[in-house]
Amino acid sequence: MNAADALRTFVTDLLPGWRVQFGRWRDDGGAHNYAVIKPVGGLPAELVRRPEFTLSLVGQANADAAQVTAAGESVIEAMRANSGALVFMQPGEPVFLATSDGRPLLEIAISAITN
Repeated sequence: MNAADALRTFVTDLLPGWRVQFGRWRDDGGAHNYAVIKPVGGLPAELVRRPEFTLSLVGQANADAAQVTAAGESVIEAMRANSGALVFMQPGEPVFLATSDGRPLLEIAISAITN
């Protein structure tokens, strides 16, 4: 299992009901919450030992920012407790943003170490 797959499995298990996507966000008009995992720069993540990702948590239309923040905090706490199939995962400081239509969005940088 490569780092991208391990991170996808980790996030999917933590956020039931959220639509997990990889690479880019594909919206359906605001009806769902999304967790979007994106590799950051350079080589494909499976070719490097210390891949970097961002995790974007996008709330539904009219969602409360607290819901997205709570999801982000649960992901960060889980990463601190267990790295799943990876050797190590370290989240960066989450950054709160909003989409162009006002939905809450939380960005988390993630560093990983593979074996």
